[in-house]
Amino acid sequence: MRKLSLLLLLILASAVGFAQQNFFATNKYTVSTLAGDTTGGTAGGYRNGTNDTAMFNAPAGVAVDSMGNVYVADALNNRVRKISGGMTGTLAGDTAGFRDGSGTMALFNQPLGVCTDRAGNIYVADTYNNAIRKISPAGAVTTISGKGQDSAGYKNGHADSALFNLPTGVAIDTSGNIYVADNGNNVIRVISSLGIVSTLAGNDTLGYRNGLNATAEFFGVGGIAVDNSGNVYVAEYGNNSVRKISKGYVTNIAGYDTVGMDTTILSNYPGYANNDTANRTRFNNPTGIVVDDSGSVFVSDEYNNVIREIRKDTVFTFAGTRKANPGYVNGNDTVAEFYAPIGIALDKKGNFYVGDNGNNLIREISPPAPLGIEPIAFKETKMLVYPNPCNDKTYIASAPSGIAELLDLTGRVIWINEHFKAPYTLSTDNISIGVYFLKVSNLSQSAVLKIVIAH
Repeated sequence: MRKLSLLLLLILASAVGFAQQNFFATNKYTVSTLAGDTTGGTAGGYRNGTNDTAMFNAPAGVAVDSMGNVYVADALNNRVRKISGGMTGTLAGDTAGFRDGSGTMALFNQPLGVCTDRAGNIYVADTYNNAIRKISPAGAVTTISGKGQDSAGYKNGHADSALFNLPTGVAIDTSGNIYVADNGNNVIRVISSLGIVSTLAGNDTLGYRNGLNATAEFFGVGGIAVDNSGNVYVAEYGNNSVRKISKGYVTNIAGYDTVGMDTTILSNYPGYANNDTANRTRFNNPTGIVVDDSGSVFVSDEYNNVIREIRKDTVFTFAGTRKANPGYVNGNDTVAEFYAPIGIALDKKGNFYVGDNGNNLIREISPPAPLGIEPIAFKETKMLVYPNPCNDKTYIASAPSGIAELLDLTGRVIWINEHFKAPYTLSTDNISIGVYFLKVSNLSQSAVLKIVIAH
């Protein structure tokens, strides 16, 4: 199975937060496949189209905007992809290179990190171009800072002249400041909203040291996230640690901490350990990171093939099954399987999105319905669909307008159209034989109908 080199397997995705409530603790989250063709095994490729037929090649960072659109740093395809309304397309990028422009006229070189702002702009850690790029909602690409593939360096100052070295992750705060995991320099940089680049933490020395920002040391910074209070979190794959930068200090919040507050000895102790004080837990190549409104931190633990949660100094396995061999299984959070998950993002509804790098898929982790809260009572409406059973397609003659989903018997979403309106012809060519449920709903109506696909 194709795996990226160590450097390629780093990343973050920063996303808007969601306050995870305690009543979720006794219910199961559900893991499903949002996008990617699962019929050909784990092989990577490049194809746009419906989510279930789309192909990715080493998807790394993921991000989600306020409208629920998901963006993917599709590293080995040198593109930024967009998933929206049941379709996967290319927002920007083509072959490897360094060029600004619109859509496929722009060029990237193995981008690993993405994040979004409130205006719908997308920011990209264009890793092998040593640059930070911006994509407008319409797909126009500009370079914020960095000079291209042969310009690796370490220089602060105005964004036009600053230099980076293999940036892997980006995050943006509510004031428009952009935080960069500058992996090759082992530092965390910030590009202010005024276009000035400075070093937030680290001193261009490979190591492991907590304490004052200026004397702190990092090794292998991958994902980066920022919370609503301006605290910055770093998934540090080289030290197998999760670090926090707050009020001028760097601390370790999870992962083996060799001495405690301050040390020059690397904290490179890979492993897998939960439910302990945070500085004695173990990670194995933590890469993506996101924080919710309650302060819980979620980490893509890449080589353990799971998603971890850090909640009040205790570490849990949030989703995935740690096994000797990685896999691909959808279902509830305790039985699901991932293969080298990297980027992770969180939307305002509490859904997580994961760049499942080894499987070349984008996975979704959906929250359960809150306990003790009555479901919204929808007005039931009938649908008219024929033929049913169907072969290559079925005609939806009558149904409410709204969000349409086709679900299998496990509840996995096979197809989705967020702007559905009847009449509509639904193609079932690429859907396996079986029994499914067509669900269409809006704020006041819902309808569900069993669909049999016979081919």
